[in-house]
Amino acid sequence: MNDTTAPPLAMTGGLVRRDGRAVLAGVDLRVEAGDVLAVLGPNGAGKSTLVKALLGLVPLAAGRTEIFGEPPARFRDWRRVGYVPQRLPMGGGVPATVREIVASGRVARRSRWRPAPLADRAADRAAVDRALETVGLAGRARDSAHLLSGGQQQRVLIARALAGEPDVFVMDEPTAGVDAGSQAALASALAALARAGRTVVLVAHELGPMEPLVTRTVELGHGRVVRETARQTLERPA
Repeated sequence: MNDTTAPPLAMTGGLVRRDGRAVLAGVDLRVEAGDVLAVLGPNGAGKSTLVKALLGLVPLAAGRTEIFGEPPARFRDWRRVGYVPQRLPMGGGVPATVREIVASGRVARRSRWRPAPLADRAADRAAVDRALETVGLAGRARDSAHLLSGGQQQRVLIARALAGEPDVFVMDEPTAGVDAGSQAALASALAALARAGRTVVLVAHELGPMEPLVTRTVELGHGRVVRETARQTLERPA
């Protein structure tokens, strides 16, 4: 069982090596519940590697990471974590619709051993509808995702994470290559998460419209934390 007092994400002495060189070196990071944390830095600074290592998607050569107090290999409550990668994977086979991809975000909430009750199926549909509405894609639900623009595909990934109703969102450069309108829609979705007290880790080269939402920043340089800044805490609903 996860430690209810543990932070959502933590890394101590994180070291990641790639091709014999350190991509991350001696990183200490603690993400508290309710943080809206921006991970900043130039290209090649190790931002994406950091968040992937926090989630156990990239192995550590030394150090330790924990998700709600558990090492990633032992963590089982993945419905509490929503991960948004940089781009939508477009493999072969029959193209999935926007709704199908967003609905896949509910999988972690279901039992793998028995069919979902009718009430749970209704909750799944409602959550998918809300997520699509939040990112402004309700009218594109039946479209093939590969036909969407890059910005719209990024919103599909955000909606998939939203549909799972996790406690923590980890988003890897969600505004990279995204038009201004899509950036505004993403900022609106993140603002709603922040007001609800969700924890958000946002990797960004530049914050743009996300900047007013951020409560803490961590800046990386050559795989190390070079600066950490606490900003004014967002007002939360009572």
